[in-house]
Amino acid sequence: MTHLKPFQHAALAVVCILSSTVAFAAPATYNVRTGETLDQVIRQTMGTSPLRIELLRQAFLDQNPKAFTKTTPRYLMAGAVLTVPNHDELLRQHLNAAKPATGVIDERKFWVRYP
Repeated sequence: MTHLKPFQHAALAVVCILSSTVAFAAPATYNVRTGETLDQVIRQTMGTSPLRIELLRQAFLDQNPKAFTKTTPRYLMAGAVLTVPNHDELLRQHLNAAKPATGVIDERKFWVRYP
């Protein structure tokens, strides 16, 4: 067993942290195969995301409007190349939106009023 010097421990820790961060990064594009649904694509590209599936669906729709049919319900077209939304940006956008602008939560906002 080899002994590491202090600076080697720090470098190893940085590499471990960076590799765990990079492991979650989704590919920039995704090629849709015949029969695939948007939920399957989301599971393959952002399967461990803490965000609600509705938010992820909307992010894909917003970023790839030409990959879906114009009819309701919106179907994913086979052979389309999807641009995968940036997960970190989605987290920042939706988690910061949940916080009040002042940083103080108005507790009475959710109180029930009785006549």
